Amino acid sequence: MKTIPTGILYSRDEDLSIRFVRMSSRVIALQPVDAQADLEQRFIQMGDTILLADLRAPNCLEMVSQIRQEFPLSIVIAIGSERSDPMLIAETLGLYATIPSDPDGRDLRSLIEQAAESLNLRIKNRLLTQELATLSARQSETRPEPRTLFSAPLQNFSKAQRNVDNLEMLFESVVDGLVATARVSRAGIFMRPDAESAYVYRAGTRCLSTTEKLQFPSNDPFIRWMEMNTHLVSRSTLKNIPDPEDRAMLKRMLDSLGAEIIIPLYATGTIKGWIFVGQRSTGIPFDVADLEDMTALADHISTTLEKALQYEETALQKALAETLLHSIPFGIIACDENAMIRWFNSTARHILDTENTHIIGQRAEELGSRIADMLHRAIAQEEIKVAHEWTDVRTKRTLSAETRSLLDDGKCVGAMMMLHDVTGAKLLQEKEEQLERAAFWNELASSMSHEIRNPLVAIKTFSQLLPARYEDPDFRADFSQQVTAEVDQLNHIIDKINEFANPPKPIFLPIDIRKPIEFAVTRIQSEFEHENLKIHLSSDESDLEVNGDAASLEECIYHLLRNSAENLGNKPGSRLNVSVKGRSNLDSGGLLYVMVTDNGSGIEPSLRDKVFSPFSTTKARGMGLGLPIAKRAVIDHNGRIDIETSSGGTTITIVIPSAGPVPH
Repeated sequence: MKTIPTGILYSRDEDLSIRFVRMSSRVIALQPVDAQADLEQRFIQMGDTILLADLRAPNCLEMVSQIRQEFPLSIVIAIGSERSDPMLIAETLGLYATIPSDPDGRDLRSLIEQAAESLNLRIKNRLLTQELATLSARQSETRPEPRTLFSAPLQNFSKAQRNVDNLEMLFESVVDGLVATARVSRAGIFMRPDAESAYVYRAGTRCLSTTEKLQFPSNDPFIRWMEMNTHLVSRSTLKNIPDPEDRAMLKRMLDSLGAEIIIPLYATGTIKGWIFVGQRSTGIPFDVADLEDMTALADHISTTLEKALQYEETALQKALAETLLHSIPFGIIACDENAMIRWFNSTARHILDTENTHIIGQRAEELGSRIADMLHRAIAQEEIKVAHEWTDVRTKRTLSAETRSLLDDGKCVGAMMMLHDVTGAKLLQEKEEQLERAAFWNELASSMSHEIRNPLVAIKTFSQLLPARYEDPDFRADFSQQVTAEVDQLNHIIDKINEFANPPKPIFLPIDIRKPIEFAVTRIQSEFEHENLKIHLSSDESDLEVNGDAASLEECIYHLLRNSAENLGNKPGSRLNVSVKGRSNLDSGGLLYVMVTDNGSGIEPSLRDKVFSPFSTTKARGMGLGLPIAKRAVIDHNGRIDIETSSGGTTITIVIPSAGPVPH
């Protein structure tokens, strides 16, 4: 991928800067500056580059003349009004080009592309000239004797860093140690916070103000060079870099940092950052022995950095784990294989309301005999996976606990307990049960009074008329017939309540579920002689066998059909669909779906959640026990029942397991 060159735009006109940056963004990355000091600093960092100079900026012509003297390879393009005095003077300076302040975008991009090519050619020519000079100088060069001015101090310095675990402290320590030990004018460190971030300045002493703002993405040419070469960079050894372009890039990097040496730092197999140092405070240049010491130092710091990163990651994970364990809403107690408490979170301390603040390291018996017994059983791999409840004698709280064995390669190394305070939940449950019982008896009394009152009124009426009309044979016949019917109705009500309160124990046998459905449909058709009601049966071709009680299932489907038929009445177009489908299930082996669908007006929202409650009915007669009986039959078969209703009709779906082990 082609790298876009970097340039500088010197102007105090914000609108002009925005336009030029936007128009040229595809061919150059312009960095706008509006102050002379910033312009000088950018050139110190970047070296020879492309400069677009707005002649209206303060002292622009003087700055351009100075830059051409100090950075002769730079490309300078002046921006101004044609035939203006500053533009005429700029043309005499021999600049690369002059352009108006509102150039055509294509012309501007073409000019910058040509300028970038010209700059590259100038730099390459200079590199070739320097290469020839270097080769000539090497023929007559005599190597000085190596000196070891600070080898031992640097080794001692690197040892002092080995116990630094905090990264920020480590960075500051490295920088301060370098300045003090190597007696350098400046030192700094760049690091990458994480794998997705850029390399940024982390610590330093007497560094350039602009250095602290620098950032280097992972695809920067300098980063790629360090990944490939893995050795330090020094001004004194730049001549040994074979590629002239690499030498130029490394020199620009040294210039931008104000550094004499750059030392890469590696950890976990990748480059994590680098240290840079400036000149010695004494002005004595670094020799080969010093560079060897720096290389050894980099190895020590890299090792220390890797340990610090691992420590920080471990500490972070531990802190997160402990925070999580302390904040979860149930207590956790963990012990070793000797039943010594090794972990005890704050929730467990609150639940047990223990006064002992030093639970860790104590035996499990300190928490009570019941908890100790459960933990000892878990150590023996007798886990309590179903919540066990008891009332704590001391706190009077209702507690619930489960235990698990802690295994390592099949060997038990301890146990843990998950502890819940269910006092509030138990009280709420008891209150709800009391309310449900009260509601049940209220509904039962209301329903029975309604159902019994009608027969009793009829019986009372005939009894009051009997003395006066006893001699009337027709009245006596009506009296006998009507009273007998009303007494039978009372007996029927009592039988219904007894049937609901004391259902027969189901007998589970393998049956085809279509059989009880067909019997239920036959009963409904015989009871409801509605000429407008159509009942349609359908089923797929899968195996529809279940382990069930035929009578219970027939009664269930009968009540569902009866409820739908009564709601439909005998309206024209009334339709009931009963469909049966089988579906495989990896967990349970298979499921059967029985769907009863009508095309009525649906169930009112206020009654939606009450349809399966006993004695809930909107009919003038009836006790509202049909749907509760149907739901109980489904539950007896380990199934569930769902309702979907709308103004276009209602669908009741029964889901029960297909043939498998017989329920007990």
